[in-house]
Amino acid sequence: MSKPIIFYDLLRKGPEGQSDSEKSWSPNTLKTRLALNIKGLQFKTEWLSFVAIGPKMKELGVPPRADAEGLKYTIPTIYDPNTGKTVTESLAIAKYLDKTYPDTPRLVASGTAGLQEAYLEKVVTPFMYTMMVYLVYPAFKQSCVTQADEEYLRKKGQALMGKQPEDMVLQGEAITTACKSLSASLGAMAQHVFANGGDAVFVTGDSPSHVDTAIASILSYIIKTAGKDHALSKVIMEHSWANNYLEAMSEWR
Repeated sequence: MSKPIIFYDLLRKGPEGQSDSEKSWSPNTLKTRLALNIKGLQFKTEWLSFVAIGPKMKELGVPPRADAEGLKYTIPTIYDPNTGKTVTESLAIAKYLDKTYPDTPRLVASGTAGLQEAYLEKVVTPFMYTMMVYLVYPAFKQSCVTQADEEYLRKKGQALMGKQPEDMVLQGEAITTACKSLSASLGAMAQHVFANGGDAVFVTGDSPSHVDTAIASILSYIIKTAGKDHALSKVIMEHSWANNYLEAMSEWR
């Protein structure tokens, strides 16, 4: 019998008694949670605060990744005790799971890797970063599990944006601008989906792909971080395709 995969997810503040699905909120780690559920693979979650990520990844022997901020340790990461492999970064994890568990639904079907990577680069990633900037303050408040987390995130925010989280509260005309931006992005993605047919829901056809896990993760992140009553969340829930999309993806939350 196979052993459960260990999935490293990002902790946030929340009420006692939440399920792992309710706790999970990061637009990065949600992709892998969805992937594991779509494939029906057994896994258990190990929760990490921001400052705990680096030490745990070093312990696992995971090298830091290079990006605009320099070298850093990131999640999602999985450890598969059935193969002894540790894999980090959501697309790499999706490809690993496809290869290692070929009898499960594929997330990166043969011949789609390049197209999915291009869609992620040109559409999904810019959308994610735009939404994350709008939600800096509530994300900060929820993700500061320890004092060390707060100090780390304040330092990071100052270095990246020259501001503190309190200076980036979304209010007034900024909310209207954010809602228009979100609505435009949803409309554009809906048109891409409808190219598959008027009743289509997923980007790449009849079943969800890695790209679909990425989009669903961002929409879920907005609702979880801002709250269901926030104007941004209402844009999503009142958008015909986006609402149907999240409903379809809810099977694998």
